[in-house]
Amino acid sequence: MNWEPLHLQVKPVERVWGGQRLAETSEPVGELWAIGEDNMIMAGPFQGRTVAQLAADFPADVLGRAARDDRFPLLIKLLDCADWLSLQVHPDNEQAARLEGPGMLGKTEAWHILDAAPGARLIAGIVPGTPAEDLRRDILAGQVIKRAVYREVSAGDSLMIPAGTVHALGPGILLYEVQQSSDLTYRIYDWDRPASAGRALHLSQSAEVSRPVTAEPQPLSPAPGVQELLRCAYFVLERLASDHTPLERDTAAQSFHALTVIRGKATLHVHGASWTLKPYESVLLPAGLGCYTLNGDFEALSSRLP
Repeated sequence: MNWEPLHLQVKPVERVWGGQRLAETSEPVGELWAIGEDNMIMAGPFQGRTVAQLAADFPADVLGRAARDDRFPLLIKLLDCADWLSLQVHPDNEQAARLEGPGMLGKTEAWHILDAAPGARLIAGIVPGTPAEDLRRDILAGQVIKRAVYREVSAGDSLMIPAGTVHALGPGILLYEVQQSSDLTYRIYDWDRPASAGRALHLSQSAEVSRPVTAEPQPLSPAPGVQELLRCAYFVLERLASDHTPLERDTAAQSFHALTVIRGKATLHVHGASWTLKPYESVLLPAGLGCYTLNGDFEALSSRLP
């Protein structure tokens, strides 16, 4: 079978902290789920099926040799933050299974800042040197915000947020996120806002999984071609950039490539066919697709398995 790019139906998600940049609606859309196991294929022979269904039926062709099982392992999102997100933390795989039940996954994630208002900040960890027992006590007492590490960020910055890292995104930030395929979140503090009614806090779970660690923004040194931005045990995040010089890529049956254009227009050429991708458009390239070419004046992000 000659595999083609999979164009997916995106899923806008309303959030109390969301903005207006990701969807044409009066409601606050905080997240756009672009590529994940629940996204539906919009065209072609697999139209109407979800990524999860396709991965289960064709694991080697969709996921590649690097996959650990038949489940699509990543979730790609765009986030538009008009207000502070809750201060939160995610468990690792072992903690998720122990606290939530067998089969539950933890969540390590990475961010790439697409746009940031002057002075925009986020929280990425806990003050260095904080004893673990002090961190646990302050979480349970609802006082951990005093130990938060604030980072000012700019467009082009990248951050790795391993499971166990206390974090929160601040207003004025538009970003790309790649994460494990899990939406398991423990809220620690939600800024005492009235709109938080019904958004439960998870202090005991947070106290168990939080670690006294910090995350540092990695500024971008722009260069044409392919640049690896971040890597962990679950994914690799790469930046692709071109000024009309073709970029030759190959999934090589090793891993799918989850591609999102973030500036300009990219023309994707596969097996003699072509598609034009605009800013914030995403496409999933199955592991069995093989060689493809990107051309145009563009910048894109690509996530894959390591």
